[in-house]
Amino acid sequence: MRCYLVILLSLGLLAGCSSQGRGSGRDGPPPRGDPPWMRDGGKDGGDSVTAQSGSLEEMLEHDDFDLPRALLLFSKAYAGEFESGDTPPLDVDAVLARYQAYTDELKKNLKRERSPRSRLLALIEFVDQKLHLRFDSGDAVGHNPQNLFFDQVINRRQGYCVTLSLAYIVFGQAAGLDVRGVRIPGHFAVQFREEGDEPYEVLIESTTGGTTLDPVQIWSRHRFSKQAVDGGSYLTPLSDRGILSTLYNNLAGLTHLSGRNELAIKRYTYAIELASNNIEAYYNRALVQRRMGEMQPALRDLNEALRLDPNFTLAVIARAGVLWEAGEKAAAREDLNLALRQRGDWPECYLLDGAFLAQEGQLEAARDAYTQALKLDENIPEAHKALARIERLLGNEDAAHEHEQAAERLKQ
Repeated sequence: MRCYLVILLSLGLLAGCSSQGRGSGRDGPPPRGDPPWMRDGGKDGGDSVTAQSGSLEEMLEHDDFDLPRALLLFSKAYAGEFESGDTPPLDVDAVLARYQAYTDELKKNLKRERSPRSRLLALIEFVDQKLHLRFDSGDAVGHNPQNLFFDQVINRRQGYCVTLSLAYIVFGQAAGLDVRGVRIPGHFAVQFREEGDEPYEVLIESTTGGTTLDPVQIWSRHRFSKQAVDGGSYLTPLSDRGILSTLYNNLAGLTHLSGRNELAIKRYTYAIELASNNIEAYYNRALVQRRMGEMQPALRDLNEALRLDPNFTLAVIARAGVLWEAGEKAAAREDLNLALRQRGDWPECYLLDGAFLAQEGQLEAARDAYTQALKLDENIPEAHKALARIERLLGNEDAAHEHEQAAERLKQ
């Protein structure tokens, strides 16, 4: 009985609001004046022109480029893979002209504001009231392709944290504000900053109408390492290239969900090429590699994710599973114990413990572990399925039937 499949089913790819990127390539606020999609080159000559108006591939050779145009070219290149029926081709220049009109309106609103806080509130009001953007509560795990492509988010007025944050970044930067994307484990937010005698800096939560985030609460909730911050993975302003790495990570997840695993691997690899500290792209690629039976590459990616953030507990759990399947049971147990020390409040730790115990024939102990997982989160169908198998092996048919019914109810 390969009970480890239970934990594999519980470990999903980090997508949607998950994101990743490299450290910022900027040393100051974005240029004021015309937005980049309305400029004609710059002091760097042809290289600047390529960064502002070249193909998507040419833009991505730079740290910073014409982000709005790149977002639309990204959509033009990949959105068709997930659409049914005939869809009119995306007119990039026409959409950029509409974005320019939005920017002009935001600039006009900002002229009336003097304090950093009032300019921040003007930006939030613009995204909330003018663009009417809302979090797509029906897609909390990022399985709806429409939430990945910026133009579709603007048109639908719905998105998830990455693309909602992009509205603040695209229009805020074009209007002369210093707004940048930052990654939080499994999430994405916006940094607003103004220099001066009293520097003003806040983090904006794009999925709740522009409320602010408390950095202390972020650290407390996610418990990521200082090493990951110093390495530019978390709470660090992203370059445009880092933002596109986030999008390619999420694109790869959708590609995997459509059954194209080899292409998904290539897209995760490209996300890592764009941002070499893309922790979650390493983790996601490892999960897909493991499901394809490529255990050594999966182990290398999990090791790299943990090098970047030793507190990345999901990677510790996944590595424990890979080591167990490779026959390295002692090392797998060490990782499981580490995960329990880091996040003993996570049901995934007990799911994995139950899987290990069941494979070793310790059925009562495995039952206790799965039961503990359900105490922490009663809505885990895989735990009920595992308990049904164990109860049946122990001769408890009625209990097995109850868990099977519970698993079916949770799947509906």
